[in-house]
Order: sequence, then structure tokens, then C-alpha cells
Amino acid sequence: MKKLLFVLLALCTLSVRADEGMWVMGNLSAKTDSILRSLGLELTSEELYSTEHPSLNDAIVQLGGFCSGVVVSPDGLLFTNHHCGFGSIQDHSTTKHDYLKYGFYAKTFEEELPNEGLYVLFHIKTVDVTDLLLGSVPADATDEQKDSIMNAVSLQLMNMVDYSGKGIQSEVNPFYKGSKYFLSVYQRYDDVRLVYAPPQCLGKYGGDTDNWMWPRQTCDFSVFRIYADKDNNPAEYNKENVPYHPRQYAHVSTQGYTEGSYAMTLGYPGSTDRYLSSYGVESTMRTENDVRYQVRGVKLDILNEAMRQSDALRIMYASKYASSSNYWKFSLGQNQALDNLKVIDEKRQVEAELMRWVAEDTIARSRYIGILDSLRVGYEQSFPSLYGYTLWAESGSDILNFVMSNMMGRMFGKHGDDFHAKVEKTYRDIDVSTDKKIFLALLKNYIAHAPNEHFQLTRLQHEVDSVWGGDYDLYVENLYANSIFARPSELKAVHDFAEVAEDPMLDVAMDALTIFYGIMRSHVVIEEYERLLGDGIREMNHDKEYYPDANFTMRLSYGLCKPINFAPGTTGLKEEATDLITSPRSFLNKHEQNPDNLDFELIPQVYKWMKRGKFSKQYIDPRTGQLPLCFLTTNDITGGNSGSGMFDGKGRLIGLAFDGNWEAMSGDLKFDTALQRCIGVDIRWVLSVMDDYSHAKRLIRELTIE
Repeated sequence: MKKLLFVLLALCTLSVRADEGMWVMGNLSAKTDSILRSLGLELTSEELYSTEHPSLNDAIVQLGGFCSGVVVSPDGLLFTNHHCGFGSIQDHSTTKHDYLKYGFYAKTFEEELPNEGLYVLFHIKTVDVTDLLLGSVPADATDEQKDSIMNAVSLQLMNMVDYSGKGIQSEVNPFYKGSKYFLSVYQRYDDVRLVYAPPQCLGKYGGDTDNWMWPRQTCDFSVFRIYADKDNNPAEYNKENVPYHPRQYAHVSTQGYTEGSYAMTLGYPGSTDRYLSSYGVESTMRTENDVRYQVRGVKLDILNEAMRQSDALRIMYASKYASSSNYWKFSLGQNQALDNLKVIDEKRQVEAELMRWVAEDTIARSRYIGILDSLRVGYEQSFPSLYGYTLWAESGSDILNFVMSNMMGRMFGKHGDDFHAKVEKTYRDIDVSTDKKIFLALLKNYIAHAPNEHFQLTRLQHEVDSVWGGDYDLYVENLYANSIFARPSELKAVHDFAEVAEDPMLDVAMDALTIFYGIMRSHVVIEEYERLLGDGIREMNHDKEYYPDANFTMRLSYGLCKPINFAPGTTGLKEEATDLITSPRSFLNKHEQNPDNLDFELIPQVYKWMKRGKFSKQYIDPRTGQLPLCFLTTNDITGGNSGSGMFDGKGRLIGLAFDGNWEAMSGDLKFDTALQRCIGVDIRWVLSVMDDYSHAKRLIRELTIE
């Protein structure tokens, strides 16, 4: 009986820790590797990651510096999320060719559309260089000396990389807030073309209403293709370029999964901070989330009203609205989850435990004495600057941000692209009337919420009071009437920013930048104390394996296909689990039961197709007899993971990760094993939309489907 109890406890422990973690490819410990295999991974270590032979790692890309993707064909076809490709789809959309609303399908290679500035990075290798970096710093070095030495050594390490291949780049990244360092090497391809996008009512189904929520029915995918020169090397866009032939591409599985099946994601998670102190968590809630939610709410109301006026404005602001609303809702959800899960209290308990551990041997552990007091004082002193910075960063209109960007470029001698070209690109998505409304609303909001007199727009407010009698509406009306930055047709004739040095918008920008540099000078350094806290907790729990926080480097997450076993929208557990997979019926129910909610609106072609329900047999799940739409796993996920491939134990693609769940919005700061879920779009839903709805047979034929 004791032996059976031990086995059950071991299994429970395994299931608890099986899901959390974003593990560095090429640096998996034997312990972690053993857990992967016990859960169902059948690939060998070299089939998963190898610097010598093709491996699954070679099929995964970082997309554009903001998302992930997976290569799925020998001709460089790339799957990612619809919301990752949204900006590119918008760029190619017009009122005549509304690819956002109706979708896009390139029926030939020649019809595939190039995307300026969009690139992919392939991960080649990651090497631990901690000893080389930290070992180069003398014990008595000051902070400034340490930074200087480590920057120089990092540069030397990057210079040692073999750059004989085209497009090779490298970077040294800190892990555990600078307690470890890894050198990562990538190959970059800059010719990435749009191949397919579903109609927005499929790719963004549920919109803001369903964002971060389960159940989901969103077919969140888009398709691109990577191009190379005739020798398969990276190249800038050229009509003569040919489809890229990858070292490895992912096979697609239509066999599906069941509850308890192994699932892993491979991608580039952007940022987590799970070892943050209780003071840091509280600061994040008050100086970031509260501020972002409030300011973006003001901006989104104006954008929403503008986008309802015409298709032209809807297309123009679609990507900006989607991006802004995503983290507007995230900020609210994260704060609610942190409160519901009492994360601050939990971290305080861990910190108190650390201090008890330190007290047991104050000589050996002297570097941790007083660390909590230092963090408390540091965050108290930095509150105005952290709050003020978020308020400042969130409060600029597009035109003001454009002016400030160019001013900063000139200050630091970085003129970048041709000014005329930047104007053409930026103003393509600016409506001056809408921008003026946003400028006025955010200006009033900033003045009302600035934390103290040091953050006020002194010169601007003095001008409004002395010249305009305190009337900000009149001031802004006059500003936009007299600024060339509010007259795009005239601005496009300017070829150098210096030609507009006397423009009144520059006075506003200078006032704002003065505040920014004041914030930077007053910022209290607390990162070193946070690093020490993390070191102490790991040292105290030396038998436990800690993964590093996400930092947009290649990571693996593992878990199981598992439904939510608590009531959606709450953190209260319930006896019966909700469904693991959503169905076409649930898709139609949301549309038919919410006729006034535009987030569930369908174009007639999509509604007719879904209502008819004639989906190809190979995409139907044999266990349910239905087309599977979205599904749940216990994988770890955060921003940047969007578009990550979701794989079964054989390394076959079963879906694309695109969201987390509302109950676990604390995930970036605290992973909760019971609550955390990753929402993925089932690859069979993707294939059915491409095949059954769009008849994109040429793309289906490229795939290796098992």
C-alpha cells in the first residue's frame, strides 16, 4: 500500500510540474528530457534539436520580431496566426481589394505578395557563455565598469561566430536577470510573401469579446512563404527569388489527439517575469496595467467610432486597433487574476521563507541580507517615474510619435531611412481628423493623470493658459491647422526633417521628450536587487529545476491535451470538465445568438459554408464525428508564442498556439498549474478552411499530411 501511495504521489508531482516552463532548446537537462519522454515524446534528442543534423528546431521561425511560425513544406510555406499576419494583410488591403474582410489566396507563386520589413529568423544554435562573461569581470568592478566589460566581451563572442553564410546574425542574451548568459545564432531571411489569409470573420472570430477567453472558435491562421536566391541563400526581395527550401519542415497530422495526449509548443515567447518580487508585482499592477488600461480605453473609443464611419478607415486602423485592444484587455485580466490568485501574498510568503533561510547562516548568505528592504525602498522611490513613463508612452498620437521619433533620430545622429520614404509609409495609415481627436483626448487625459508637477507639459500648458484661455480644444485646432505634419500632401514634398524645424508640432514633441529624459534620469535601479532575490530563491531550493524567463529566444514548452476543469470566467473548480475541443455548432451558436455583436458577424459566404457543414472527411475527428475547431493544452504560453507550432509526441503538427485563458492571465508573473491553458487552432480546422472553403488545393498538395 505504501508503494502504491508513493507511485501515485510521484505521478501527481509529475503532472503538476509537467506543464510549467519555457525551456531553452539545446540546454534541456536529463531530468527535463526524462519528463518529456514519460509524457509521450517519441522524438530522439537529435530529432528535436541538433546543430549537426536536420531537426524539428529547424522548422521553427521567429516572425518579424513579434511572433512565431512553423515551416510546413519543402517550398518554404509558413504557417502562423492570422493576428500575426494582420498588419501585412492590412497593408495589401484596399476598399477595392478588401483582403481583411474577404480573405486572400494567391493561386500562383507570381501572385504571392511581398511584405516590406517582414523577416524570419531560423535558430541555428545556442551556447552557454556565462563563465566567459562573468569570469571577465573583476570582483571590485563598479556597475559602470561591469557593463562596459561585459559589453566588450559580448561583442568579442559575437565576432567569433562564423558569418561566412549569408544572413547570419547573433546576440548575447541575459537569463535569470543576468545570472546566466547565452549566445544565440540565427539566419535571417527578408523576402517573406503573403500566400493565404482567411476572411477576418474566421481569422478574428470573436474579436475583443472572445479575446483571452474559452471556449474559442477562431480560425487564427495565415500563410506566408519564405523566398531565397537561386542558391537558397537569404536575399532582399527580388522578382527573381525562388521559394526557400528548408533544412527541415514539419509534417502535419490529421490523426488528432485525445485528453491526456502529449503536446508541445516550439516558438519564441516574448517576456515573462515569474521570479519578480512581491514589490515588483504590485508595481506592475499599479504603474503599468492600471495606466495602460485607462489610457487605451480612451484611445480605443475614438478608433472604434472612426472605423465604423467607412471601410477605408476600418482598413486603415484595423491593425492598430487590434494591437492596442489586445493589451488593453490583457492589462485588466492580468490584474484581476493576480488579485484572485493572491499572487502578492504568495510571493511574500516565499520571501519570508528566504529571509528565514538567510538567518540560519548570515555569513554564508550575507549577500541576501536586507534585499527586501532595498526592493521596498527602490520601488517606493521609483513609483512616480514608472507610472509617469507608462502614461507618457501610452499618450502619443500617431503624428506626435512620428515627430518625436524623427527628433530622437537626429539627436543621436541616426537619420535612418529617407525622410520622404518614412512619410509615405507612416501616413498611409493616418487619418488626420482621427489623429487630432486622439491627440486632444490623450493630451487632456495625460494632464489629468500626471503623477506630479515634474511630469507636466510645462511649456504647452503655459501656452494654452496664456494664449488660449485654458481652452485645449482651441489650442489643438490651431496646432493642427498650422502644422505641416497635419497636411500629408505638403509633407510628402519635404525631403529632410530639418526643413520643418520651425513647425509648432516640434515644440510639443520637445516638451514631451524633456519629460521622457527626466524620467530616465530619475529612474531608480532595482534590477540588481531583483536578480539577487532570484538567485537566493534558486539557491535555497537547489534541488528544484528553474527555467529562465522568456526573452524572445527559442523555447520548448510541454504539456498535455486537457480541458478546463473549472467554470470558465472564474477560478472556482467544478466537478465536470468542459469540452476539450470546440465544434462548428458552437461557432454558429455564437453568431446566431449575438446578432448585434460585430465580433460574431459573418460574411454570407462563410455563414452559408458553415451552415451547410460539408467538410472533407479527412478533417473530421473520428471520435466526435465533427470538424474540430480549437482545443486546449496545459502548455506554457505568453506573447510572442503566437503562431508557435503545436506538436504531438511524434513531432507532427496538430495546431497553432494563439491564446491563453482569462482565468490564468497572471501567467506572465505567476504560472498556475491548475488554471493555465494554451488555446490552439486545430490544424484540421486550418486545412478545412483552406481546402473546403477556399479550394486552395495547390497549398494542400505542398504539405506532408499523415
